[in-house]
Formats: sequence, structure tokens, C-alpha cells
Amino acid sequence: LRHGICKESCYGMASFSFLLCQFEYFEAADHIGRLAVFLLDKCKAEKYRPGIYMLYYGVVRSWNVHIEQNLEYLLRGYHVGMQTGNIEAALFTIYSYLINSFTCGRKLVKLKKELDSFGKKALENKQMAVHNLICLMQLVVSTLLISNDSPSLIGSQNTETKVLLERVTEGKDTFAICHVYILGYIEAYIFGEYELAANMIEKRQEVEKAMSRRSLYFGMIDFYDGLVFLAMARKTNDDKWTLGAAKALSKLESFVQTGKANCEHKLFLLQAETKSLLGENENAISKYDSAIAVAGKNGFIHEQAIASERAGDFLLGNGDSRASQYYGNSNTLYLQWGAQCKADHLCKNLPF
Repeated sequence: LRHGICKESCYGMASFSFLLCQFEYFEAADHIGRLAVFLLDKCKAEKYRPGIYMLYYGVVRSWNVHIEQNLEYLLRGYHVGMQTGNIEAALFTIYSYLINSFTCGRKLVKLKKELDSFGKKALENKQMAVHNLICLMQLVVSTLLISNDSPSLIGSQNTETKVLLERVTEGKDTFAICHVYILGYIEAYIFGEYELAANMIEKRQEVEKAMSRRSLYFGMIDFYDGLVFLAMARKTNDDKWTLGAAKALSKLESFVQTGKANCEHKLFLLQAETKSLLGENENAISKYDSAIAVAGKNGFIHEQAIASERAGDFLLGNGDSRASQYYGNSNTLYLQWGAQCKADHLCKNLPF
């Protein structure tokens, strides 16, 4: 700024904004990111729009406002990139749109159509890194969508997953490898495969050691980490899981100060599960109800369904007849999300 600005300045600022975000300086990151977008418009640097939108709207701004509010900008960045010939940036921007759509719980049927469409675009333009990432999302979304007595989970290493994992491993794409484990353990948790989920978290953590940063996804990673750790603590009584859950809870407490709309219900559910583990039953159901209500208010229908299911588990374990009501609500919410397979799985595994 001291020596003047040029078209490249806006991209430099967006990159700096993204870097600040990785160190969790969210307020400063948003300030610099807004300046980057201002300079982008002022300099009419259209070829940089996809990359800047991916960094700012795909990451930085989504910490401060609801994730869904940024999706339209990511779509615009994609279209500008395709029109200006910046194909690689355009397709990475659309991946940001797709993964953020999944993160905020958009309806799976529509998301599946978009994954199929943009996956073809990536393949047509020989953007294999993005194509691999979209293929991974397609596997998870299809598993949730399509009714199956034995869901083929990523963590169970089915043929498609093995081929995809071999492909990204050969290409030394640590970002994609990490996402195999991220989406895989979230899927495993949703279907109640807690040991599988824990195993995939440990594999993800190993991969992250070779990366300059770990993925946060607006509190989603620490949220599911915490849920898996609490499930394992309940199952094994091993202190390492309790300690991991406490760390995840602490992270969510911090993230809520920045992005309440995205993180508040996540914090309530981790608090509920923690109180359940400690036997604080009266406080636990209050937190479950808060998680359900806030997730619903903010449109996180998938996590509202998870919170309802966990509340049902808690009540059932305490011999409370209200469990059936919470399970019923959970089933309805999974169906509204489009997760037919998960809804069927829930009904099949209920003890009544």
C-alpha cells in the first residue's frame, strides 16, 4: 500500500487474509479480505476474481457470517473464471461452493445434481485434482441418499474408495488424502461406526503433520472430532478420548465468539454429550434441546437431525419414554435433508 497498488495487489491481500484466518485471527482476516474485494472491484481485475472469491467468501467471510450467505459469490467466481479462461481457479472455487454446501446442510438431492454436473466439467477440462475431490463428495452423498441395507462407507475401503485413495496418494495430493479421511469419518459417525470414525481421525491427523495447515471448516472438524471422542470415551473409558473431547469443546467455545450462526448449535451438542457422559442428566437434556432448536433456527438440518438422534439415545439410556419423540423428529429431519439411507438405518436400529 505504501508504494501503490496494481491488479495483483488484491490477490496478494486476499492471500494474506486467508493466511491470517489459518492462524485464527478472524477479525483481522475479514478486514483485509474486505479490502481485497474492494481493490478487486476498483482495479477491475476480473482474472483474479475466482481466486479472491474462493479465499475470501469460501473461507474467511464464512467464519463471520452464515456459510450459506457466501455461496452465491462462489458461484459468481466460478462463472467469471470460466468466462475469462481461468479454468483451474474457477473449478477450485466451485469445489469450495460444493464442500461448503455440504457443510451447511443443503438438501442432498440438489447437491448430488450439482456434484454430477461440476464433476463432468472438471473432467472435461482435465482438472483432475478438483475432479478427485468431487468424486469423493459424490461417494458420501450417494451413500447418504440411496437406501441400502449395508451402506458402503468410505472408511470400509470399498473398491471405489481404494481406487480414489490410490490416485490421490500417487499424486501426493495431501489435501485430497486428508479430505478422504475428513468426509470418511463424518460419514462413519453419522452411521454410528464410532471405532471406524476414530481410526480415520487418527489417519487424518497423521496426514496433517505433512501439511502447513489443518482444515477447520468453520468449526465442523472440531465438532465431529468432539462427537467421535465422546462416543469413544463412553465406549472405552479411556482418558485419551475424554482429553480429546475437552480440546474440541474448547475450540468450539472460541469459534462461537466469531461465527455464532455456524457454531453455536455445535457447541450446545458437545456440551450435551459431555454432560451425558458425566451423568448430569438434567443439564444434558437442556443442552440437547438448545442444540436442536439453534440448529433448526440457523438451517443446519443435518446437524439438527444428529442432535435429535443423540438426544434420543440419551433418553433411551435413561429409560425415558420421550426417546421415541426425539427419534421420530430425527428421522423426519434426515428425510428432509435427503438422507434416505441414514433414515432407514436409524429406523432399523431402534430397539422399538
